[in-house]
Amino acid sequence: MKDDRALKAFLDYYRTEKAHLEKEQKAYNRQLRKEKNLILKTFKNDLADMNEGGKLLRGMLVDLGYRIAGGKNPGKSDDLALAFEIFQTAVLVHDDIIDHAETRRGKLTIHRRYEHRLHVRGLQAAAGEANEDVANAAALCVGDIGLYLANMKLAEGYADHPNFGKLLTYFDEVILNTMRGELLDVVLPYELQDEIYSEEERKALLEKSVGDIYRLKTAHYSIVGPLHLGMMLAGASDADLRAADRFAEDVGVAFQIMDDILGIYAEPETLGKDVGSDISEFKQTILWMYVRTRCPEYTEKLLQYYGKPEITEEDLEQVREIFRESGALAYAKDSMNACFKRAGGKLSRMKFLSDEDREIMRGFLVYLQGRRK
Repeated sequence: MKDDRALKAFLDYYRTEKAHLEKEQKAYNRQLRKEKNLILKTFKNDLADMNEGGKLLRGMLVDLGYRIAGGKNPGKSDDLALAFEIFQTAVLVHDDIIDHAETRRGKLTIHRRYEHRLHVRGLQAAAGEANEDVANAAALCVGDIGLYLANMKLAEGYADHPNFGKLLTYFDEVILNTMRGELLDVVLPYELQDEIYSEEERKALLEKSVGDIYRLKTAHYSIVGPLHLGMMLAGASDADLRAADRFAEDVGVAFQIMDDILGIYAEPETLGKDVGSDISEFKQTILWMYVRTRCPEYTEKLLQYYGKPEITEEDLEQVREIFRESGALAYAKDSMNACFKRAGGKLSRMKFLSDEDREIMRGFLVYLQGRRK
């Protein structure tokens, strides 16, 4: 019953903030679409389109951080929330190139859109290049544009704010941590092949690096960063920021573990992106890490599918069964639930929260635990 009340409190807050931010985001995207060069306009339209249709969870957390730290001016955190959302969209454009993803937010990814446009118009890349390479390069530029638009939105909204320097520095720190985590995610499966490492060293490095990826690429980008920035905007004390960061990091790690589970076990129409792409991309998830470091008898079976370019439904079912039989799925769920439990304990010790705000934050935990996409 307590969970139901908390969930209702959070959902009421989330829906209100999401509706408000969607309105602000649409206005921002209308400005984003303005471009005099007709070629560039197409790509700006792509970016604006991809910047709609998300859950706005991170933008909401910026607003929530501002609220729980005592922010008194409704709407003051909107520019910061919008900056974080365009940053997220830009990172996803890059991520989709890296992962060779076909869809994002239920839409064709930006690099696939341009590849398709080249094909239907009968346009060919220069000698020695494939249309896919040109499309990837174009999408990379679009993502870069999005990153700098995010910084501009922050500067436009808060250049006169007494905490502007700290806000900008921390915002860029979140971006850098996200990129560090992404880089580690990309190169880890290759670096672990180096014969300089013993088998035990490989296992230890894999386990540590998966934890680092979860903290850098997801926790700080998805939960810690937006909540911290909203609180910083409201003038939160260093002690309160540290307490919130400790809570948010556990939530963020749990969030990523759930993503990894859903990436294998969710239904495609629910997830909004390619189920099984973690397998073809050889993603270093907690599921893979558990099998690789603790279940040698299952590792060879899993390697029949991991890294395979095309994953069939039958392949996916085989991988699901391996994760279940080996104990990897149970381990991932236990780890996720332990993170949520620790976060709940840390939430109870955040003395600066009002009763109403604490209920919303508890509801946020309940909401994430029931997430299916």
